[in-house]
Amino acid sequence: MQITDFFTTSNGQQAKLYTIRNANGFTVSITDMGGTIVSILTPDRDGKLVDVNLGYQTPETYEENPCFFGALIGRFANRIRHGAFSLGGKTYQLECNDRNRPNSLHGVNCYGRRMWNANVIDDTTLQLKLTSPDGDAGFPGKLEIEVVYHIGEDNSISIDYKASTDALTVVNLTNHAYFNLDGEGTPDCSSHEVKSTAYARTEVDDILAPTGNCPEVKDTPYDLTAGRTFESIYNDPALPIAFDDNFIIADEAGVFQKDVFNVVSKKTGISLAVDTDQPGVQFYMGYWLDGTVTGKSGKKYGCLGAFCLETQLWPDSVNHPDFPSAELAPGELYTQKTVYRFGVEK
Repeated sequence: MQITDFFTTSNGQQAKLYTIRNANGFTVSITDMGGTIVSILTPDRDGKLVDVNLGYQTPETYEENPCFFGALIGRFANRIRHGAFSLGGKTYQLECNDRNRPNSLHGVNCYGRRMWNANVIDDTTLQLKLTSPDGDAGFPGKLEIEVVYHIGEDNSISIDYKASTDALTVVNLTNHAYFNLDGEGTPDCSSHEVKSTAYARTEVDDILAPTGNCPEVKDTPYDLTAGRTFESIYNDPALPIAFDDNFIIADEAGVFQKDVFNVVSKKTGISLAVDTDQPGVQFYMGYWLDGTVTGKSGKKYGCLGAFCLETQLWPDSVNHPDFPSAELAPGELYTQKTVYRFGVEK
């Protein structure tokens, strides 16, 4: 594992970059600022290494990380309606930070904008730790978090999460990598095709918060079981912002499933498969990218220029007793495992 200085934070801390490379040339770089995936170089059908992970041109931008590129997300990924929830007989009010919508998003004071303590386990494994104090961003309980990144010889990135608390709280962690399998900086992902085992979705209203209904996707524009091209999704009048939706792959957390999402670029042949033990995957197609961010290649990242597959509990589960529970009590251990597997379709 190669360790280099990345940038100096606003309070004088030295952010490091940890670069892991396997025998195939597959290379992943991660910074301890935000536990963020900075780059993913994976072979295309011709053996050329392509960076398929969006990132900033200027390293210092990772401290603010306005788009959450590659970041670890917590304490609660996705949206909480009106930033409010009740737990243990108490009501908690969080800041509403979801653009012009009255929701809290990604835990407000996101873990992807903090310095993590890094520990190199071996040449292919990086451990990151963070302490989130009681009252952090309005959430109860002190949370001790551990995230382990491991790079496999099969060109995979496995992410194992653990968290414990000293008081009843809620936890929902994920990674927010943005992918473009044609290469970051490519205008959009029209050449991509997506397939998923998802059988339902969490319906949302005009503020993108769940209504509580979970309609089946069969025979609807959300049905990805037979596969769909990104281009067909972009042009579907029933999907005005393409997808920014939680797709349901299980009714509860804890059962590890392989190939819950598969995406392939017909242009480069690069494929991405997702395995996870989480019950939901937020499939976000980059609609809110607006061309104001300059990427690593010097190109602006425009609308639909990437996609995210964020494995997690269902959004706003803290306000829906029939959704998979996000509650964590003292003596319990939150765990999550997700694997992103890259390959080539000839």
